[in-house]
Amino acid sequence: MKLLNRASLFLLFLAAVGWAAEPVKVWQNTRLSGSPETPPPLGSVRAYPELAVQRPVALEWEPGTGNLLMLQNYAWSEDRTILKRFAARPEVAAAETLLELPEMAYTICFHPRYAENGYLYLGRNGPGPGAGKSSRLVRYTVSRKAPFQLVAGSAVTIIEWSSDGHNGAAAAFGRDGMLYVTSGDGTAQSDADQAGQDTASMRSKVLRIDVDAAPPGQPYVVPPDNPFLGNPQVRPETWAYGFRNPWRITSDPESGQIWVGQNGQDLREYANLLERGANYGWSEYEGSREFIPGRLKGPAPFTPPTIEHDHAAFRSLTGGFVYRGKRFPELTGAYLYGDYGTGRVWAAKHDGKQLLWNREIADTPAAIAGFGTNPEGDILIADHLGNAILKLEPAPRPDPAAQPFPKLLSDTGLFANVAELKPMEGIHPYEINAPAWHDGAKGDRLLALPGTACAEFFPAHETGAAWKSWNLPDGTVVVQTLTLPEEGTRPVRRMETRLLVKEHSDWAAYSYLWNEAQTEATLVPKEGIRVPVGGREWLVPARGDCVACHGRGANYVLSLTNAQLNREVRREGGLKHQLEAFAEAGWVQTKTGEGRFSPGLPKPVPELPRLVDPADPTAPLADRAKAWLATNCSHCHLPEGGGNSAMNLAPWASGADQHLLNAMPQHGDLGLPDARLLTPGEVGRSVLPVRVMSRGPGQMPPIGTLQIDSAGLQLLIAWLQSLSLVPGR
Repeated sequence: MKLLNRASLFLLFLAAVGWAAEPVKVWQNTRLSGSPETPPPLGSVRAYPELAVQRPVALEWEPGTGNLLMLQNYAWSEDRTILKRFAARPEVAAAETLLELPEMAYTICFHPRYAENGYLYLGRNGPGPGAGKSSRLVRYTVSRKAPFQLVAGSAVTIIEWSSDGHNGAAAAFGRDGMLYVTSGDGTAQSDADQAGQDTASMRSKVLRIDVDAAPPGQPYVVPPDNPFLGNPQVRPETWAYGFRNPWRITSDPESGQIWVGQNGQDLREYANLLERGANYGWSEYEGSREFIPGRLKGPAPFTPPTIEHDHAAFRSLTGGFVYRGKRFPELTGAYLYGDYGTGRVWAAKHDGKQLLWNREIADTPAAIAGFGTNPEGDILIADHLGNAILKLEPAPRPDPAAQPFPKLLSDTGLFANVAELKPMEGIHPYEINAPAWHDGAKGDRLLALPGTACAEFFPAHETGAAWKSWNLPDGTVVVQTLTLPEEGTRPVRRMETRLLVKEHSDWAAYSYLWNEAQTEATLVPKEGIRVPVGGREWLVPARGDCVACHGRGANYVLSLTNAQLNREVRREGGLKHQLEAFAEAGWVQTKTGEGRFSPGLPKPVPELPRLVDPADPTAPLADRAKAWLATNCSHCHLPEGGGNSAMNLAPWASGADQHLLNAMPQHGDLGLPDARLLTPGEVGRSVLPVRVMSRGPGQMPPIGTLQIDSAGLQLLIAWLQSLSLVPGR
C-alpha cells in the first residue's frame, strides 16, 4: 500500500463528508537543528557520487594500484557478502564483482608483499565445522596478470574458531611481519559463557601468528616470542585478551602502533592501543567500568582502555586507522575512529607513552561501518545505512545569516505562547498512564512531528514490539515540561522544559530552565546545573545523563509506547481514546512490509498492552509495581539498556526471565544477610528497596533525581510483602 501521510488522510476524510478542503495544520521544525556547541572542523561529501553502493561495510586501497576494494553486506541479518573493486576516481560509475559469499564478511587485509604474491585476506563468519557458526580468516590469491582476478580454488582457511555473535575476524600485519587477528566473545549478550577471561579459548583475543614461516600444508606457526607461550592454560596464539567485540584492528607501519576498536555493551565504547600480554578485562570490566565482578580469571592484570566514551557521545565504536595523509597535517600520526550510531569522527594522538589529545573532528550523517583511504590519502567512510562512500572535507564556514541554536524556549518554534505553554498548531499534547519519578514534579508532554510525517509502530516481529517506543522521523521533537506542585508556602512552579530532538537518525537532549517569573526558559549548559528551590535543590541533568536513559535499548523515547498511551483523554467534545485519536488524525502508521505501510494501529486498542498508574489504589498491587518498575527502571534494566546486570525489568518480561525474585545481587549485598535482589516477604534481605531509598552512590534510579520517591518505595515494599502469600514463591 502506498504510504498515506496525515495530509492525505485528512483530505480523504473531508471529501467523504463533503466539506470544503482547508489547509492542514502542520508544524515544521525550522529552528531546532544543529547544535549549540561549536561545530567540528570537518564535514563529509560523497566521494564517488556516480557509483552505486549497497550496504558497504569495509574499504581498503589495493596496494600498488589506483583501485579500492569494498565489502558489501546486504543486511546484518542476511548472510550474503559481495567483494567489489573499482577505480578510485571521483567520476567512477561502475564496480566489478570479484567474489560473492553466502556468509558474512567484515574485513579486508593485504599481505605486505601483495604486489608479489597477490595474497588477500577476508575475515568471515558463517556455518562452522560443527552445528554452530565459526569465524575464520581466509586467504585468497589475486592473479598477478591482467585482469587481476581471484585465482579459482585459491581460498585457504588460515585460522578458525567457533563464534556466533561478536565475531571479530579483523586482521592486520604488524611492522614485525606477524599477522594480528581479532576474535570477540562469540555470543550476543553479556558474555554468557564467560569467554572473555577464558584464556584456553580462541575467543576474546588478539591472536598473533606467523603466516610466512609456516611449512607447506600448515597455515601458520606460533611466533616464539608470543607472551604466553609455554603456559598450558593460555592458547599459544594469544597476544592479548579480554575483548568483547573488537570492531577493526589497524597497524601503523611508521610508529608500529596497533589499535583495536571495541564495541561496548551497556554504557561504554572504547579503543585500545595494543600491548603485549595485556588483559582488557571483558567481562569483569566494560572499558574501565566494572561490569560483573568475580569473573576475572586470566593471569594478567587489568589494562584500562586507551580511549573511552560513554553512550552519551557514542553508540557503537568503529575503529579506523592512523592517518598519514598530506591533506590534514594536523592529524598526522593520529588514530581516527568513529561511531556507527551518531556518525561522529574522532582523532586521538598517542606518543607511545601517553595520550596527547583526543577530539571530535567531524559530524557526519553516516552509519560508520568502516574507514579507508585512497591513493590521494583522503579519509573515506563506509556509510552502511546511507549506501554511500563518504570522504572528509573541511566544513563550510558558518553562514552568518543562519539562525543560531535557540537559547530561549520561546525561540524554538514549539510554542505560540511560551508563558502559557500554548503549543504551535500541529503540535500534539499527550498523556501517559505511568509517570516516572521526577523529584515530585508533574509532567506536561508534547509531540512535534515535522510536516506530514508519521510515527511508526515498532516492527511486530521484535520481542516486546507492542510495548516498545515508537519509531519517529528525523525532525521530531518530544517535549516535557516539569512543574513542582504547591507545597507549604511554595507556589506551583515550572522548573524546566526538556527536549529530545531527532536529527540524522540520532537523538539529542536539551533542557531549558524557567525563570522565577515563569515567563521564559533558558538553555542550560551541556554539563547540567543545580538550582535552589524552596529549601532544596533541583537538578537539571547533563545532556549526557539524559541520553544515558533515553538509550537504544529503550528505543530512545520512553513515553511514546502503546502501553503508556493506551488511555482515554479529555479533549474538546469530551473523552476520547488517545491511541484511536492519534490513528484517526493520521499521526501513526504500521509497517506491513519492506517499504509499505498502512495508516493506523497494528491491533485494536483492547489487544494492545496498557500500564496502570502506580499511584492508583484501585489497581491490582502487582500491576502497580510492574508499572513503577517499567517506568522508572526498565529503560536501563533490559537487554542493551545499560543497567549492567542480568535483571530484566522490561514490561514484557516475566517470571524467571526477569532475574529478579530470589536473584543474587551482582553489585554488592549492601550489608544485608543472605541478600537477594528481591526476597518474597522479606524486606530485610532485599537489595532493591535499599537502593531506591538511598541517595548518592548506588542509588536507584542512579541519575536525574535528588529526592527519594517515598510513595514508590512504599509500593515496592507492599508488593514484596504480598509475594510471601503467593503459593510457590
